Amino acid sequence: MSTYKELVGKFVTSYSSDPSAAYAEGQIWYNTTSNTFKTALNVFAWSSGGALPTANYTGAGFGVSTAAVYAGGGSSKTTTFEYNGTAWTGSGALNTGRYELGGTTAGTQTSGLCFGGLIPGITNATEEYDGSSWTSVNNMATSVSFMGGSGVQTAAFSAGGRVPASTNNSQEYDGTNWSNGNNINTTRQSTVGLGTQTAGMIAGGESPGGGTNATETYNGNTWTNAPNLGTARYRLSGSGSDYTQSLVFGGRFNPPAADKAQTEQFDGTSWTEKADLATARQQLSGNRGSSSSAIAVGGLPPPASSTTDTEEWSGAAAVQTVTTS
Repeated sequence: MSTYKELVGKFVTSYSSDPSAAYAEGQIWYNTTSNTFKTALNVFAWSSGGALPTANYTGAGFGVSTAAVYAGGGSSKTTTFEYNGTAWTGSGALNTGRYELGGTTAGTQTSGLCFGGLIPGITNATEEYDGSSWTSVNNMATSVSFMGGSGVQTAAFSAGGRVPASTNNSQEYDGTNWSNGNNINTTRQSTVGLGTQTAGMIAGGESPGGGTNATETYNGNTWTNAPNLGTARYRLSGSGSDYTQSLVFGGRFNPPAADKAQTEQFDGTSWTEKADLATARQQLSGNRGSSSSAIAVGGLPPPASSTTDTEEWSGAAAVQTVTTS
């Protein structure tokens, strides 16, 4: 068995009182006062944030948790709201009201994109956001809703979705035009898209056989199967401009019909389940964020009535006692 010195490169240090959690994060030490081993680990959880002005679901989200955007949503809304980390305020209206639309998860509050969705008919309309107003630009190559979308305003992608049946189509936007790309491996709709156009990912969704835990990564050309989610689900959301440091949360699985609160973190190699959302819900929205900073916005919690809830994902290093038995 390897020793701590062999693994870490130094011996376990003894202290009469614990060092600060920020200083000691990732280390193990011996507290001579309590006669226990201690460590400092990052502890993250969801907490309540500012409520949306209007209950909503299936809108598009982008930006960071302290400068986010939520646009469109149920009943073909044109509304846009901006979040400053505390409260939501109204901004410029979409030109085409819609729901089940896609957005650039990796985009910023002053440079975003939304595309596709239901009007209620499926649309290929695309709009760019500059921080105050929306401008209609060239349409998607294929009309689609309930897709997984991400990237930035000048380099976005759409994968899967409803056309109206589930599709394996993927598309790319170069800042001017959309073009069809290579097909994804698992046909699905209501999946989540994360990352960038050349380092992207989709996870979960609803395939013709039901909810899936399939995950695929994208290098700008080819979709590659990756480790599966721990919990199969669809109508989920996520956060991550870098898919190797991303979260997915919420969703639904059928059968049995049940909304999900589970949060999972991806580190580029595997998924790890983390703290649950306070409210289980589907058809919610995320943002560009990361595995250490995210927001979950709106959605349909049981019994399928839209909500104004915003939850914030954050945390800090905390000292914990190491169990040795």
